[in-house]
Amino acid sequence: MQSSVFTYLAKNYYLNTSTSVKVLLFVKLDDDKVIVNASRPGKGMGIDVMMSYDQLMKHKYLKAYYELSLKAIGKPNLDPEYGVLGAKEADAIDAIYIVEDVLTKERVAKKGESYHTVSNYSNAKEEDEDDEEDNDCEDEYDATVATDVELAEFNAAYDAKFDETNFDERIATYKALVDKL
Repeated sequence: MQSSVFTYLAKNYYLNTSTSVKVLLFVKLDDDKVIVNASRPGKGMGIDVMMSYDQLMKHKYLKAYYELSLKAIGKPNLDPEYGVLGAKEADAIDAIYIVEDVLTKERVAKKGESYHTVSNYSNAKEEDEDDEEDNDCEDEYDATVATDVELAEFNAAYDAKFDETNFDERIATYKALVDKL
């Protein structure tokens, strides 16, 4: 299992507050399956889906964020301030942070950690269609890849919750910033 995180953080340094946060957690279970959890902490806007790796690679936005998140794996933490999302008892996952100053519009990339509980994903298992009893533990994640309908619902929810205006320009900037790390 491989986990990585991409986080966008719009920060008001004058007030020392975050005005917008976007967190994308990627959990690659094997060569064929990836769980994507997209959230906006504090906004109650978390959505997740299990898709095939091929489906992830076809998704314009998620593919770009996934590839950026992978660049965090194994790099030393450059800024201890970036490791505060999630409960400390959760798993520390390598994360790329894009931090934008809302006043100056300056953006920087930082390597940090993001805390998420991924143990329920590691227990993912295929549904046993022959099993008449539902013995699924609440902590286990259903490892069934999303159907086309479920994937379309996830994509619609993602598009509604996350503004991807000027995506090509932004992702080019993000890549350039991350490549400097």
